[in-house]
Amino acid sequence: MANITTSRCFKSLLLTVVSMTIGTTFFNVKSAQSYSLDDTETGASVGFYADEVVKYERGYSNNWNKFFGEANAKDPRWGVDNPLAALGSPKWTSEMTGNGELGQWDNKIGTSLGEKGSLTVKFTDNVLTGSGDDQPDLWIFEIGGIAEKVFVEISTDNKTWHDVGKADRKDKTYAFGVGIDIDSVLDQKEIASNTLFPFVRVTDTGDNKYNNFKAGADIDAIKAVSSQSIVSESVPEPSFIIGLLSLGIVSISTLIRPLQKCRSWNNDIRV
Repeated sequence: MANITTSRCFKSLLLTVVSMTIGTTFFNVKSAQSYSLDDTETGASVGFYADEVVKYERGYSNNWNKFFGEANAKDPRWGVDNPLAALGSPKWTSEMTGNGELGQWDNKIGTSLGEKGSLTVKFTDNVLTGSGDDQPDLWIFEIGGIAEKVFVEISTDNKTWHDVGKADRKDKTYAFGVGIDIDSVLDQKEIASNTLFPFVRVTDTGDNKYNNFKAGADIDAIKAVSSQSIVSESVPEPSFIIGLLSLGIVSISTLIRPLQKCRSWNNDIRV
């Protein structure tokens, strides 16, 4: 009789532990989401913007100190070589020109690259990936009264780079930038479309205008239209911590019940 009771206790505890393990496993999974562009004229309906500046190399200008209009060297806002201005959502409109209603854009709006200058950014929580179709996956918001071109590259590790084409804005009315489909390049290189690319680099092509303080291509924002959410391994999300604490409380109370039953069975056997 004692052996039967012990077996029943063991099975009860085993089922409880297995149930807790399965519950914890499902609780800990954060599913990735993939997005595709549904408004190709704005480029702003879906997606995530670059979070960090990894590297900025300002290129050449005939005269970085040549200002025009209301811009002048005494006002620091006309130093448009601040790469941080290219993070987050786009801020420029076609009215931010010399003849526009809002006047010229300044260093809070975008970053000038200069001749063959480059800007490398990183997506930290929602990372660029392919969409598996021919829709734009990456959006480059190049700005200014003159439309200028940039080469675009992507990387998984900031070491090996893949050329995905050229962002060539048609004219100044294209305030919404240029979309690029990376899947065609991934297919050619036999790279899985769901590969994560945290790093994006834009480089001035070398055949733009370079005769003043806004030299070469000017970058307002960089956006991953097709992206996947990633979980930080170093810092758990607050909701995850709260969930684990709640699960622990429930698990302790769940374990106590079969233990109490086992004691009751053993006491009955002794009697």
